[in-house]
Amino acid sequence: MKRNITHIIMLAALLLTACKVEKKITSYSDIYSERPTTIYIAPIADNAERKIEKYPTDIAYNNELNSAKAYMYQTMGNPLINKGYYVIGPIASEEIAKQTNLTHKQLKNSDIKTFYEQYGVDAILVVTLHKWKDENGKKTAFLEYQLRSTKTNIDLFHSWVMATKQVSTNLKGDPIKLKNDERFAKRYDMDNGTAQRCFLVEKVNDYVLRNLPTSSQRRQFEKDLYKNANPSYIKYMWIDGGANVEPCSAEEYETEAFL
Repeated sequence: MKRNITHIIMLAALLLTACKVEKKITSYSDIYSERPTTIYIAPIADNAERKIEKYPTDIAYNNELNSAKAYMYQTMGNPLINKGYYVIGPIASEEIAKQTNLTHKQLKNSDIKTFYEQYGVDAILVVTLHKWKDENGKKTAFLEYQLRSTKTNIDLFHSWVMATKQVSTNLKGDPIKLKNDERFAKRYDMDNGTAQRCFLVEKVNDYVLRNLPTSSQRRQFEKDLYKNANPSYIKYMWIDGGANVEPCSAEEYETEAFL
């Protein structure tokens, strides 16, 4: 009898947990109604504290941060393209950014209908790098993804990610070069530290953006409706071999990122 009661309690807990998981039709309802197909990726806003201001001679560290930001921007379109969206390439995007001359704050909050009227863009992906944190053998990036409609100025999707890569260390506390990091570094001619950051932001791009609904230009568009959507606040940790993802509260994210 006790065993049956335990099973009932566990089943109820699982059902309650399942009810809390939103489906894509709920989380991305405006994407399903507006059906954007062309996305402009704005240059990434880097709000992270620049170590170069305090330690200008630490060239290696500063190169890591700059390379990771550049690599993130270059690879951000891939998961969107794989979902069937037409993405304005980085070179064209930077040219558009010069012509429109809007600040990052304006892209996040102001009227952006000119992008639809002048460039035929349906939505703008605005990404902010709030902070890099390095401690206890971990590299953590605090990222914000915001997809805005150029037809209605509303948010089609908004996500905050606390992304961490666990860096293994030896008994002395020095980082251990893992095979996947070494392969990644060799492929792109990077040092190990830079490779770890670039590997992390590419994985996060893929995880966050491939969760968006498939483009309405594809048959799979309607089939996505009832799949699970990612939470708005996410803790993403990459440990050698795979990722562990769980919801994160807004309070935890803001405390870690801004305090």
